[in-house]
This record gives sequence, C-alpha cells and structure tokens, in this order.
Amino acid sequence: MIYLFVYYISWYVRKIVTIIFENTFDFYPSFIFLFLMTLGEIFGGLTIFLYQYISIKRKKETKYFGIKLIYSEDNQIIIGDRLVKKILLIFFAAFFDFMEFVISTFFLSPFDNNISPSFDLRFGCITTIWSSLLCTYALKVKIGKHNIISRWIMSICLLLSFILELCYKSDNVSFGNFLVARLLCLGYLICVSYNDCIEKYLVNTNFINPFKILMIEGIFEFIMSSFLSIGKSPFKEIKMKSNEISPGYFVLLIFLFFLYLILSAILNAYKVYCNVIYSPMAKSLMDYLMSPFFCIYYFIENDDFNKNYFYFFISEFIAIIIVFFSCVYNEYIILYCFDIEHDTIDEVMERATLVENNPDANNISEEDDDDDDDLVDDEEK
Repeated sequence: MIYLFVYYISWYVRKIVTIIFENTFDFYPSFIFLFLMTLGEIFGGLTIFLYQYISIKRKKETKYFGIKLIYSEDNQIIIGDRLVKKILLIFFAAFFDFMEFVISTFFLSPFDNNISPSFDLRFGCITTIWSSLLCTYALKVKIGKHNIISRWIMSICLLLSFILELCYKSDNVSFGNFLVARLLCLGYLICVSYNDCIEKYLVNTNFINPFKILMIEGIFEFIMSSFLSIGKSPFKEIKMKSNEISPGYFVLLIFLFFLYLILSAILNAYKVYCNVIYSPMAKSLMDYLMSPFFCIYYFIENDDFNKNYFYFFISEFIAIIIVFFSCVYNEYIILYCFDIEHDTIDEVMERATLVENNPDANNISEEDDDDDDDLVDDEEK
C-alpha cells in the first residue's frame, strides 16, 4: 500500500502546487507545465531505469518488480510481441497521456465557466469502470461478483450525476456547449484508462521494464509537445510576468516550476509502478479517493454546485457511494452479503487453506453434491 500512498500524495501535492501558482501569479502557463510534465517522465524513468540496470548487473538479478524474466537457451529474453508492435503500443500510451493533459488544459479552457471545478473528481470513477472493461475484455482478466456489482453501481452513480448536472445546468449555457464540455472531460479521463492498461499489458506480456516504458513515453510526449507549441510562443507569459513581479516572487515562480518537475517525476514513476504491482483500477481509485472532501472545498471556496445545497448534498452522497464501491471493487472493503465476498482474494485463500488442512473436505463436498443430485432424481421419479 505504500506505493499507492506515495502516488496519492504526489498527485494531490502537485495539484496543490498548481492551485498555489494560479492564486499567486494569476495565470496558468499551460505549455510550461506540459514540458515540465514530459521532462519529469523522462527524468523519472531514466534515473530509476539506470539505477535498476546497474543494480541488476552487479547482483545478477533476473527480476523486475518480482516478475521473473523468461530467458531462452541463448540467454535472450523471450519477446511476447514484435518490436514494431511494442513501439506502437508505447507510442499510443504516450499519445493517450499527452491527450489527457492537452484536453484538460487546452481544449477545456473555453468552457471554464461552463463546467464544475469538481467534475473530474466526481466523475473520476469512469477511469475505474473503463479500465475494468479493458482488462476484462481486452486483457482477458477474470473478475468476480464483487467487481461486477461494484462496476454496475458506479455506472448508475455516474448516470445519476450526469442527470443532476443536466437538471442544474445554468440557463446561460446552451445544451450543445454543456454536452461538449462534459464529453471532453470524460474523454480525457478515458485516456487515463487507455494509458494505464497499455502500460500494464507491456509489462505483463512483454516483460519490459516499466521505467523504460515511462522514459520512452516521455520522449514521445516531448516531441508531441514541441510540435504543438510551434507558433504559440510558449514562454511569452513567463517573460511578461518576470518583468512585472519582484525578484522574490520570481524566485518563488522558479521554485514552483522545479517542484512541479520533481513531483511529475515521482508521480509518473509511481503511477507506472502501481499499474504493474497492483492494477489500473486500484491506481485510478487514488485519483478520486478524496473527491467528497474536495467537493466541500469547491462548494465553500468556489461556489460550486450553483450554490444549491440540495445539488451539493446529493452530489456529495453520490461521491461517497462511488468511493465506497470502488474500495469494494479493489477489495479494500469486503461486503459479506449476497455472496459478494465469494471471489475476493481473502475468501479464495481461506477456502484453499481449508482444503489444504483438510484434504477430505473437497471429497466431502463432492459427495454432498452427488447426494443432492440423487435426491433430486428420486423426487423426479
């Protein structure tokens, strides 16, 4: 759990850094943060990959994150996919990560007054739902009854939240703009799921070092960012602001940029780590775990939910339900009712231990089943 906790802390600290920056300097340098994010991926992936590479060479280890590497007779790693496919998959992982930032920062900027600041947190469980669907139907990951029930309940909560958004839509916002803004938000959240699941696939199927994947993703995203910034003067705002603020504030500005870079390196390193060690669904929970508390903050400080108490309390209740059943999905909370607990790891291990300690238990259960079948046959006769 320590890795999810570090990811969780770094995600919210970086969010707080951006809030402090906006409140202090009254502008948001989108291109600067985009380049810092990509450099953070390259720096974080490269440093940890080199550290692991040197450690493995010295200790002659054959594992990454506890995953045993498979070698052929000529001591070469067996490759699951061809090189071209792996490069394409890394490119698409980088593309989805890049589009997540671009949509949330650039495409949504015209709709700032149209969309709730807590929307991405309240609708964040779409990443868990979409990742679950991708893992189930694309990666063929088996799921249990608790996963299916939790996914359905979270989906219903999302639908209710959208209906609430529609009912309390501002009169001065057209339905078209309302719909486009929310689809863009859901779009960049879904990009998160694609990025997570591709990284999971690359490590599980091709045994690629996750930090190598992160480093290459960062390089791809830096190239995309460079193309996007052509003709846009990405450093124009910084030059103008440096002439307006005092030297002390300029030092603070540079310090916040540096802090954003370091946090991006830590965040992305632990993001790919959590995808491998846990699952995209467990990692995505961290993105909206604190959504009920942020809803309270935005309602008080930003007059979110149209200052409507009924809208706020219903949304808060739905946010709590979503977080609760996301914890049920990831087995942090186990419900012992309606046989929901049957496929959880704890229950499976308990049944396995019972059979191991009592070898006749399995035979007894089979005999009981046969007796039940005989009883049914007699009744039919």
